[in-house]
Amino acid sequence: MYKFRKATEEELSALEMNGCSKLCSVYDLDCTDEKFALFFGKLITLFGEPDYTTDDYENMYSYWITAEDGQSKIYLEVYHGASVASVGGKPMGTDREQEKIYMKVAGELISFIESAEPSDYEWQGVYEDIPVNIKYTVKDGKTFIEYEYPAESEEDYE
Repeated sequence: MYKFRKATEEELSALEMNGCSKLCSVYDLDCTDEKFALFFGKLITLFGEPDYTTDDYENMYSYWITAEDGQSKIYLEVYHGASVASVGGKPMGTDREQEKIYMKVAGELISFIESAEPSDYEWQGVYEDIPVNIKYTVKDGKTFIEYEYPAESEEDYE
């Protein structure tokens, strides 16, 4: 069983994560903006503010998480990117046995995050592919999602 915490600045500067890759999506088939909004609120509850956040839906936030089991440390990135809410961090060149460990730890991390209560927050950004402005609000465990399409392209989405 692993314990999870936000990676320290010292750990991050010592990491050489050149060429790490995605391990898994948080929600494979049952993905909704409501779930993504709650997931981010749960991350805030457990790990505080992200390492960074932007107003780009495909690069919304990132957290580097340290997973420790008393014998070893594994570093995972929890992020909302082009493949939405995901977990990554497996270094390039990782063999199959190491990959199994990373996948197991990623699964434990997702379960840990899902068990938390979400913090209240508000995030506004844009999903350029559509394009649409999106606003996520989480208040008292409830999600409020607002979409605003640019005026010149509204007729394309009716």
